[in-house]
Amino acid sequence: MEFDEMKKIWDVQNKDPLYTIDEKVLLNRIQSNMNAVGRFISISEWLLILINLGTGAMLLGNHPFKQGSNIFLTLEAVWLFALVVYLVIHHFHRIKASRRFDRSLHGDLNHAISLASYQVLISQVIRWNFLPMGAIMILSGWEAGKLFRVSVVILLSYTLAFYVTSKGYRTNKRRKHELELLKERLEAGI
Repeated sequence: MEFDEMKKIWDVQNKDPLYTIDEKVLLNRIQSNMNAVGRFISISEWLLILINLGTGAMLLGNHPFKQGSNIFLTLEAVWLFALVVYLVIHHFHRIKASRRFDRSLHGDLNHAISLASYQVLISQVIRWNFLPMGAIMILSGWEAGKLFRVSVVILLSYTLAFYVTSKGYRTNKRRKHELELLKERLEAGI
């Protein structure tokens, strides 16, 4: 190869940007991430709804309105049914909100960030829900005269559950933060 041809190739390479973004690959990655998070959220929502409905129904199945029944178990069932209502309302709000995003790189990225934010919210709700549920269960044990046994079981199980949900919460926050960083980089042109 002659020097002039090498110089032409060199000049052409210098004018091309060193790094380019393959928009199609990026869009596919964002969409696959968004779809995976969406499926995980849907499964999580329905599992939480079914578990809380089933637990509330079992608590009410013990004839809570009979003489001498534990009022705190009835209160726990009401709390669980209220959580189900909360989850169902937020499920339909999430579905409705997902329709407002356009199907472009920018719209899908915003949708993925929205889903990640929702996932963080649900994680927080589930984590902080342990406090009132644990308090009600301890009061139930106190009323039944089994305060120590019930308290130890609740303390151990809720501590383990809080630890597990904390790991999920941190993972969800990290995923949301990564998506927000990607959006900032794309908007800045980096």
